[in-house]
Amino acid sequence: MWTYETELMEHDKPYGGGDMRIHARQVMVFKPIGPEQKFKPMEEWKNPEVAEPTEPWMNDIDEISNRATIRLLRGDMGKGIRRIFEKPGQNGAWWLSPDWQTIYLTTDWSNYKLPMGPDGYGQRWHALWKSVDGGQHWQQLPWPERTQPGQPLFMADGQRGYLVADGMRIWRTSDGGLHWQALPLPAWANQRLMMNPDGNGFSPWVKNTRARFDAFDVSEDGTLRVAFYVRKARLAAKLGEVTESTLLYSLPFTTKVEELPAKWMQPDAVFKQQSLMDIKAAKDGGVHLIALQGQLQPDQANGEQQRLAAYVHWQQGKETFRHVFAPHVIPGALFIGRQDQLVLAGESQQPDRVMRDSITLVSSDGGRSWDETNDGSAYAWYYETETNRIWKYEYHSLYWRKLE
Repeated sequence: MWTYETELMEHDKPYGGGDMRIHARQVMVFKPIGPEQKFKPMEEWKNPEVAEPTEPWMNDIDEISNRATIRLLRGDMGKGIRRIFEKPGQNGAWWLSPDWQTIYLTTDWSNYKLPMGPDGYGQRWHALWKSVDGGQHWQQLPWPERTQPGQPLFMADGQRGYLVADGMRIWRTSDGGLHWQALPLPAWANQRLMMNPDGNGFSPWVKNTRARFDAFDVSEDGTLRVAFYVRKARLAAKLGEVTESTLLYSLPFTTKVEELPAKWMQPDAVFKQQSLMDIKAAKDGGVHLIALQGQLQPDQANGEQQRLAAYVHWQQGKETFRHVFAPHVIPGALFIGRQDQLVLAGESQQPDRVMRDSITLVSSDGGRSWDETNDGSAYAWYYETETNRIWKYEYHSLYWRKLE
């Protein structure tokens, strides 16, 4: 089923996958990763059953965490791949323009040697970076170092776009990131005391867990769609009070700040006892949605919550179709193919297994039926729309298979 293409990142240590993009023979990989750790020869171990690192810091978990970096690698399948960006950070995010020239990249670095902040989070530093020549040169954009910039989302021109961050924060730029305008949200938006955006898991060791958007996406015309779960909110008169629901909004790029209070009162859709995982604009003017069904568990709950996933098509103010996936399907990102195929990356969680396998689900009939393929262990995965190919990276090797 899989066709071997080439070795990839075999010299980039420590080994690991990342967020991958492929166009023709070009490859780019966004790779948050810890430092390389080396061990002494076995004959030098004090205890023959315990491996010893070559340097003392490799025994210090805080020091290991502090040395994590955000890498971006680029290259050609035939000529190899190399690092074009590396900065300290345990987390980060990026955006790549369709022509592979403009790149926005955010880094999030915590100093684990310092005491926690008053809200239970570590002391963190953030930065926003930009390249306009495919990663050859980088510019650090003006940004407050103690404010998380989050995920960059831009229109194809690379000038107009957004930053969407934890704590229900959105910023907008029209000049390529030189200046940013905050888009305020209503006070009741910040009710989601859940660390994981899919709602599966609570982090009680953090005093004031920062709410996150469930899902967000920017369409080609610059419309930002965002979704978030609320315990309770009072909306416009025709909607009244809603409880335990996800609210879906669409914000055209030209939306003025003074228009937002009225906009937040009238969501495009209210999904009772559901969370949204992904949003993609549909060619028919509607939207493709991936949802988790069922009420979100109480904030105080400490266990993992499993909810059935579903594909939903929403158009002109109503749900036109819903397909519920099998219980083992843990959904990830949704992609739209050139022939309007729906391609869902995900994982399979079988009840008798601890480890999850990567899976791909494909629909060619508007979401009514889905063909599932088990991709096994995949360190990185990417759907290339132009060629209708699935790519996976595993054990230093790059493979592909063409969708029917």
